[in-house]
Amino acid sequence: MPDETDKLLSEREKTHGDAAETFEVGIDLVSIVVHTCSPLRPHHFAILNILHKIARILCGSFNPDHWDDIEGYARLGKRIQQENNSG
Repeated sequence: MPDETDKLLSEREKTHGDAAETFEVGIDLVSIVVHTCSPLRPHHFAILNILHKIARILCGSFNPDHWDDIEGYARLGKRIQQENNSG
């Protein structure tokens, strides 16, 4: 009998796609930022979160919340970068 974590992961796969595939795509996307942007700044963290959501979408997750999350991270990243550039 599966434990609660197994049940949760099974349900999550239905809404968020295959985790292993998402991790592979996510690694590729995140590697670009990590290798290109040194040192990492706070707005880069927003970019990394956006890429995580993009990886989920690319791997078959059709949860509309991902698009809302992308919008939110983009706004936060923009605000943080503007504050850093004006200071």
